[in-house]
Amino acid sequence: MMHHTRKTRVIAITIMAVFLVGSAFGVACAKTRMDLSNQFPPSHFTSKGMVVFAAKVDEYSKGTVEVKLFDSAQLFKDTEIVEAIQEGTVNAGLVPVNKWSGMIPVTDIFEVPFIFQDLSSIKKFIEAGAGELLDKEFQKKGAKTLMWVDLGYVQFWNSKRPLTKPEDFKGMKMRTFSTGDAETLKALGASPVVMSSSEMYMAMQRGTVDGGTTGMPAALSRKLQEVQKFMTKANYATPQFVLQANLKWWEKLSKNEQDAILKAGRDAEEWIREAIIKSEDNAEKVLREAGIQIYTLNPASREIFIKATESVQQQFISKSGPLGKKLVDIAMSLK
Repeated sequence: MMHHTRKTRVIAITIMAVFLVGSAFGVACAKTRMDLSNQFPPSHFTSKGMVVFAAKVDEYSKGTVEVKLFDSAQLFKDTEIVEAIQEGTVNAGLVPVNKWSGMIPVTDIFEVPFIFQDLSSIKKFIEAGAGELLDKEFQKKGAKTLMWVDLGYVQFWNSKRPLTKPEDFKGMKMRTFSTGDAETLKALGASPVVMSSSEMYMAMQRGTVDGGTTGMPAALSRKLQEVQKFMTKANYATPQFVLQANLKWWEKLSKNEQDAILKAGRDAEEWIREAIIKSEDNAEKVLREAGIQIYTLNPASREIFIKATESVQQQFISKSGPLGKKLVDIAMSLK
């Protein structure tokens, strides 16, 4: 009888041990999943940067956080992503910063013309305190910044004549990507039309617009060399994207998970910045070979363009208040 009881106890202990090991294994296997909405196609360097981010999150979190990428606006379009992040219908997403400008006017800082000297200026600007100031504003609206995503410079394009001085813009109907950028075109004397990049080629081909504003790699991917003749390399604005998470979701993560994600973000930021330089150089070479006549602003002509668009900076400051002024001061201090 005694022997039978001991045997039962051994079986019970064994079952309990198996159960505990199984439970611990279950806990170890429970991954945090981050669904990430991205509107770029997989071939775009930004999408490749998101692949780098996902791999680094896996590495730094030791496999406890898994990033699931949804490219090509499978989940949300750029016009829907801000709301999706605020409402938590997606954990995280890549957001064009100008999509916040209705709620947070200071986010138009990246479209104030000629405020950033070169491609390295954005990183310096973010690290000099601008990133923290902007993140505070985003958090008030329910979003947490995970990383900044540079997109390179915007240039002026058209099919009529070389735009070498502000007077050349008079009477030009030009596509623009945002209301902030439209102010620059107005200050130069053009008539801006806000239009998505997907509609740009057709509008240029049909002559609905004479030209437009976009970056060189984007122009190449949209085949604008087929419908435009001239480009002015002005490097006048640097539209920014930001990878953001729903704040409530973010606050539920452990400190280790948060640290791993932010560290992965810094690595991916650097990877994208290097990819941009290569992408810009390659695009310029291909565009020249395709017959686009490129006029590059020299220091003297750049000054003339800066003077002509000064009003845009003043408008930005009056619209965005003390915080806008503070951000402009940070950008100017880096020159």
